[in-house]
Amino acid sequence: MPPDQIIKDLGGRLKIRKNRVQRAIRDLVAAGELAYTFEHGRTFLEPSFDRPVRIGERIVLTPPGKEFQPRPKDTVICIAPGVSFGGGRHPTTRLALRGVEFALRHWETPLIGPGSRMLDIGTGSGVLAIAALMLGIEGGHGIDVDPCAVAEAKANLRLNGLEGRVFISDAPAESIRGSFALIAANLRLPTLMHLSHSVADWASLGAFVVISGLRAEEGETLLSAYAKQSFEPVWRDEEDEWIGLALRKTRC
Repeated sequence: MPPDQIIKDLGGRLKIRKNRVQRAIRDLVAAGELAYTFEHGRTFLEPSFDRPVRIGERIVLTPPGKEFQPRPKDTVICIAPGVSFGGGRHPTTRLALRGVEFALRHWETPLIGPGSRMLDIGTGSGVLAIAALMLGIEGGHGIDVDPCAVAEAKANLRLNGLEGRVFISDAPAESIRGSFALIAANLRLPTLMHLSHSVADWASLGAFVVISGLRAEEGETLLSAYAKQSFEPVWRDEEDEWIGLALRKTRC
C-alpha cells in the first residue's frame, strides 16, 4: 500500500496524528518488518521478505540462512533473492499461494498423492510449484518465457530439496500436453483469457485452477469466460485491489 494511503487511512479511521504514523512506519522499516518497493512510478510499503514471512495459514516464505521456528504442520518455503517474479513481495504472489493452500489443504479432494501433477504457467521463482509439491502434489511442469526465471526456479527447487520433481522449461504454453490436477497461473487478464481453452483441456475433472494477477474489477470478466469452459469459483481473496481465485472443473 502507498505510504500516503496508510497515513490517510489511519488518520481518518483511528484519528492517529500524521507524525505518529510516519514515526511508526520509520520504526517498522528500521526493524525489517516493512520495506519500500517501487512499481509503476509509485512507492509502496510491503512486508519485508528479508526475513521469514507467513503468507497463509501454514505457508511461510523465508530467504536462505534465516532461522525460523515453524509451527506444527507449517510449510516453510525457501526462496533465494533474484530477479524473477514470485519472491512474495507482490500481492498477486501471496494471493496465488493462498489459493494453492486452499485447493490442497481445505478441499475434500483426491488431488494429492502418487501420480498427481500440477502445471505452473509463468512459473517465475517457482514458488507456486514448490508450494504445491510441499502440500502433496507429486510432480509437474513449470513454464516461463524468461530464461532467468527458468534458471532461478530450478535453483529454488534444489534449495528446497525438490530437484527433479518439476520439469522447468521455456516451452510455449501451446506445446504442453497432458492432464493436471492443479493449474496455477499468476498472469494478467488478456493472457488468462487467451489460455482459457487450453486450461480446460489440461484440467482433469475435479481439477483446481488457481488464478492471480487480476484487478478486482476484472474478476467477473474472467469468471464468465471460464464458466463457459465448465469451471466454477470456489474461493476468492483480495489484497491491495488485486484478487485471487480458485476455480474447479465440474464437467468434461
